[in-house]
This record gives sequence, structure tokens and C-alpha cells, in this order.
Amino acid sequence: MKKRIWGLLVLIVVIVASGLYYLMDKNKKEEVSITGLIGGEKIGLVESDNFKDTLMEKYKLNFDYKKDGSLDMVENYPADIDYLFPSSELALELFKHLGGSAKQSEIVFNTPIVLYSRKLVVDGLIKEGIASKEGDVYYVDMVKLASLMKEEKTWADIGLNDLYGRILVDTTDPNKSNSGNMFLGLLANALNGNKSLRNSDLTKLKEDLKNIYGAIGYMQGSSSDMFNQFLRQGVGAYPIIAGYESQLLEFSKTDKEMFEKIKDDVIMLYPKPTVYSSHVYIALTDKGKMGLLSLMDSKVQKMAWEEHGFRTVVAGSEDKDSFDVKNLDPVVKQVMSMPRLDIMLELMKAVE
Repeated sequence: MKKRIWGLLVLIVVIVASGLYYLMDKNKKEEVSITGLIGGEKIGLVESDNFKDTLMEKYKLNFDYKKDGSLDMVENYPADIDYLFPSSELALELFKHLGGSAKQSEIVFNTPIVLYSRKLVVDGLIKEGIASKEGDVYYVDMVKLASLMKEEKTWADIGLNDLYGRILVDTTDPNKSNSGNMFLGLLANALNGNKSLRNSDLTKLKEDLKNIYGAIGYMQGSSSDMFNQFLRQGVGAYPIIAGYESQLLEFSKTDKEMFEKIKDDVIMLYPKPTVYSSHVYIALTDKGKMGLLSLMDSKVQKMAWEEHGFRTVVAGSEDKDSFDVKNLDPVVKQVMSMPRLDIMLELMKAVE
């Protein structure tokens, strides 16, 4: 009798456990994988364990990607991907201009365009009144710097005899990479006295830009590659480069040992005025919309600032304590709009 009772109890337990397992399995979210194209400056974020774990835990989402330049991706993306994640609203405008159709799009992160240089160069620029220091933050007068580039001044002309050649800002290819494209717009504005560009301004301006970019020569296609070359090859190869503020902030977290070695020599300068790079997520499929949902999660937004230096809705304004980068400007006040898409297309063509 006891054996029958125990057998019945075991059977009941098995049935109940099976039922609970079925219900739990039925309600369990299925894992989803999305794939798309992103700019190289965001790879540190999407490759981090914190990012991957958060997306899997909260959204059961695998965020796969391939690296591509912001402008290249909106012009030549494959048909079987779920999203594009370029680094500017201009890329979104170009995407629409070329007939692209998005399920959803939204600005996810922001970061200002900055210049990176070394103490030797910055000291020379300050002496000439081209750069300045306010507290711990360095600024560069873009009109004055653009004039030196236009007038073909050399480093020797401003007392930096150890540096060879013309004063130029190395940049990524404006026709492939967003940081290079935004610097092109910033430089064009500066050559025009920081006045809004009109079509009537373009004839002379294009000639000046052709001269400058012809002297720059070969340009990298990726902002991350450009930044790495700047750090590795030193002041002789790259006296000044254009990049994103987020790059040095992220580097200070991901390579602390190397950052300690270079932090007193590598200087981040904020152009006066600068332009903001707005990292726009473009969902191409319904599945791709899950990527946007996950990126706007408050934990991911906080992580994007505190670990990777992207200014977001929930962090990045008046919050410099997250970083050991003493020349970080907590609030970037002098910001100018990029030229219109039709004008940018003319400028891009001029410097091909």
C-alpha cells in the first residue's frame, strides 16, 4: 500500500514538474540575432562583455556586426542585414536621398568632433594665438587654423622647426568615413568665416579645399584606424588629427596602462566652434528594431558614457568624474551646424 502511495506521489511530482517546465519553456524568450554595419569607433562598446551580457539578459539579443565607414555603408549596404549604425545625421540624410527606406531611426549617442595633437605642437599653437587653454581644457580657433592651412604655412613658420612640411590636419576620407566628412564640413565653415555656406560660396571654397586635401594625400577609411596610427606613430607622422572625443575617453578605460604613459603628452582640443557627431541607428527590418530598443536602454546608455565616452540622454552632460582625462570639456557650448546635404555632396566631390 505504501509503495502504491509513494509511486502515486512520485507520478504527481513528475507531472507537476513537467507542466511547470512546459509553461516556463513556452514563456521563455527565444534568442534573436541581428546583423548590420557599424562605424569602427563603436566596436569597443558592442564587443564589451558588459554590453553583450546586458543585451542577452534583458532582450535575448545577439548584436552581430561588420565594420564599415558611415558613408560607405549607407551607399552600399547588402540586402540581407537588419540595421545600419552610422555616425551622423548626414549619413541618414544621404540614406534617404538615395532612396533608402527605414523601419525606424533614431539618434542613440552623440560625441563632438575634436582635434588630437601633442604637447610640442599645442604649445606652438598657443604661442601663435591659434589655440588657447581655459582651466584644463584646450580650444583651437578654427578660422585661424584654416587660414594657416589655406595659406600653405609650414610648421617652421610658427617656430616648430623639428616638424616637416605644411600645417595640415590629418583626417579620414570624407567620402567614406564620418569623422572625415564632419571635419570637411567644419573646415569649410571655417574657411567661410564660420558663416552658413551658400551655393554661391562654393566655387572659391572648392579650390581651397582641393589644395588642402591634395596636400594631405592618403587618408584612412576608419576613424579607429586613424586614432591608432596617431598614437603609435607619434608627432612626426601625425602632428594633428581630427577625431571623436569618445576615442580618447574610451582609450583611457580600455588601455589604462598605455593611457598613463601618453596622457601628459596627447592633448585633446575642442574646435571653436565644433560640430556634433550624432550616431544614428537605422532599423532596416522589424527584427532590426530590437537593436534600437536595446541601445536606448538606460543601462546601455549609462554604459556607453561611463565606459566608452559617448554622450547620451542619461549621461555625459556636466559629468567628467567618470574619466581621468583632465582636458575633457563637460559642456561643449560652441557648436555649429553642418552644411546642407546638397552642399556637402559638392564638397565631397571636390576632394575625391
